[in-house]
Amino acid sequence: MADVMEAPAKKEIQSKASRAGLTFAVSRVEKKIRQSRLAKRVGVESYIYMTGVVEAVVHDLLSKADAHAASFDPPAKRMTNQHVLAAARSDPDLARLFSGFCFTSSSNVPKAVDHILDKEQQEARKEDKERRAAENKANENGDGAMDD
Repeated sequence: MADVMEAPAKKEIQSKASRAGLTFAVSRVEKKIRQSRLAKRVGVESYIYMTGVVEAVVHDLLSKADAHAASFDPPAKRMTNQHVLAAARSDPDLARLFSGFCFTSSSNVPKAVDHILDKEQQEARKEDKERRAAENKANENGDGAMDD
């Protein structure tokens, strides 16, 4: 009788993320970039690179938030959104990255203006704030005199 050849074993399917050694899904980033219509054509490597960048930023943010949570006495057992917010605002690079992002939180965390604006812009902003406060105070005093 004729020898029957066995079918070759199928290769195990690997995702783009596992081939690149990433945790985040490359296909989701690819889908978001395609939906944004930034360009007609985008290379495959750009999805993988962008996924790696996002993963690195999130890893950095969460590690700094974990360090912030562990710095309390006694150390916090859980990381909360306040820890992430404080980590994002305390690091200069993360503060610039998230400068246009609105974190919702009930805690009072200092703003990262020191990291985002240079000295001249900070001084101009401070003078403008003082000028507006003086104008508001003058308007309040002026309105009270008109009511008499």
